[in-house]
Amino acid sequence: MNRPTAFAMRHAKETMQLTTNDKLIAQRSKFGRYATFAGLAILLGSLAVSWLDQNNIALAYVLLFAGFILSYVGAVLANKWVKEPRADQALAKALKGLDSKNHLYNYLLPVAHVLLNPSGILVFKTKPHDGKVFCKNGKWSRAGGFLRLFSGMGQEALGDPMAELNNEIALVKKLLTDKMENAALVPVDGYVVFIDPRAELNLDNTELPVVKADDLKDVLRKSKRAAPLAQPVFDQLARVLDQTANAKTTK
Repeated sequence: MNRPTAFAMRHAKETMQLTTNDKLIAQRSKFGRYATFAGLAILLGSLAVSWLDQNNIALAYVLLFAGFILSYVGAVLANKWVKEPRADQALAKALKGLDSKNHLYNYLLPVAHVLLNPSGILVFKTKPHDGKVFCKNGKWSRAGGFLRLFSGMGQEALGDPMAELNNEIALVKKLLTDKMENAALVPVDGYVVFIDPRAELNLDNTELPVVKADDLKDVLRKSKRAAPLAQPVFDQLARVLDQTANAKTTK
């Protein structure tokens, strides 16, 4: 199948296939930079108005609010799309060494990161957080509390990684149900992956599918795998993912 030029794909006989939406990354990175610079410019404008026109304080506050919002949006986008390693880069490094029967799709399907392998599909819900991360009785939290409001500007909230992963698995299953006759034969599982090596995971349930990126390949190799899919089912699955990925870049 021909690949659109927007795809970045490296394929060698014995290495994992990797398909990433570079066009989306470039667009989001550019918007993040523009938003950051625009936010800073508006903040400076607010400061100038407050100094030069004491009778127009209301405008200064409006500019201050707008500048802060734009700067925050720019910081969020920069953390996700500009700062390296990005999630797709961290996953590619973590999975390096898998053979060509494996295919990692980034930002091309209904969820961000999907690995096609001979036994089915794995969904990776990535998290960029560092420091101590806790999960106790299904409740997630981070160490640091109030101080992280200042040190982590623009970083996404931790949220509930397991709930987010399950939602993404459900989206992939829906895609397969809509596109495949034999969707029920395809196992869809996943992992929450913390991509920052400084993350310290403190989980009260060691059976949760939560790993650090550095440990991901070893965990996959040691995990109990389902039997390989029948070749016709695997081929149909690969076609569905490729067609969906192609459609994303042609919109």
